[in-house]
Amino acid sequence: MYFRRSDRRAVLIIMAFILFFWGGMMVERWLLRSSAPTFTLDETGMDSLSAPLSSPPSSRLSTSSVDVTPSASNRSSADDLASAASAFTPETFPFDPNTADSATFHRLGLTDWQIKNIYKYRARGGRYHRPEDFKRLYGMTPEVYDRLAPVIRIGKQFRYYDEKDFEADNVRRAHYDSLRHERAAADAARRDSLARRYPRQEKFTELVQLDLNTVDTTTLKKVPGIASVRARQIIRLRDRLGGFVSPEQLTEIDNFPEELLAWFKVDTDVLRRLNVNSASFSELARHPYIGADRARAIESYRHKYGKLNSLSELSLLPEFDEVAIRRIEPYIEY
Repeated sequence: MYFRRSDRRAVLIIMAFILFFWGGMMVERWLLRSSAPTFTLDETGMDSLSAPLSSPPSSRLSTSSVDVTPSASNRSSADDLASAASAFTPETFPFDPNTADSATFHRLGLTDWQIKNIYKYRARGGRYHRPEDFKRLYGMTPEVYDRLAPVIRIGKQFRYYDEKDFEADNVRRAHYDSLRHERAAADAARRDSLARRYPRQEKFTELVQLDLNTVDTTTLKKVPGIASVRARQIIRLRDRLGGFVSPEQLTEIDNFPEELLAWFKVDTDVLRRLNVNSASFSELARHPYIGADRARAIESYRHKYGKLNSLSELSLLPEFDEVAIRRIEPYIEY
């Protein structure tokens, strides 16, 4: 088999790399073996190992039995733990119950379950706004609270108020009170001025029937229970309709008292009617009883079938039911 010069060079490089790697492993193994420590058993150790074997079976049984009596070292460690527990005395130093950690509470003498309750309370969004709030901690004894109360320091971001805040709040309250009194005096003066400029409207003392289609706002305001706002609502509805055909139409105004209907009558001769064949879409849509949908239906009907001779021709359209036709019929002409 013939190898090119470049192939022979590559083979030599690979073999050199393998030899180098293998040689390194052998050197490392030799170095580790030469530095490994050797262990020997001295004669004393051998004697200690052979002693139990040379002793009688009874002695070996007694020596191999378990000694349940605590050793001196175990007794000393237990005594140390008991003495350490009895020697622990709670510390007393300033702390904030809103930010203190478990180590701080341990040093203060709180139990584990009390610390857990504090963490749960804070996790739910609870905060201690006053030192007295810490007294509500479950398991808090009066002795412990009396010891910790003087050193509780509530952070400013958790307090309701401090003395400076109370003083500033009193200053603000006095300022707002003075402004309120000044505003009340100014309002009273304005009302007096308006009362002199616009005297109180006299009301009818007896029942008078007014024509809804000709009455003005001044006369409407003489009716007991009707003021400026309600009078303007009546006139606005009359203008949009083209006139009233019945006093009951006043109930279409929000919160209009039905007992006021007895004060009104209607003259239908002055109604302003709408020509359904010549009125534009906007004129039809502005009427409260027609609106945009019915105006569009009327306009579509006129384009398809020509002039209307009666509203009953529209009764087949979904926009015009019997109630709608009855309401708009007094306001339509052809």
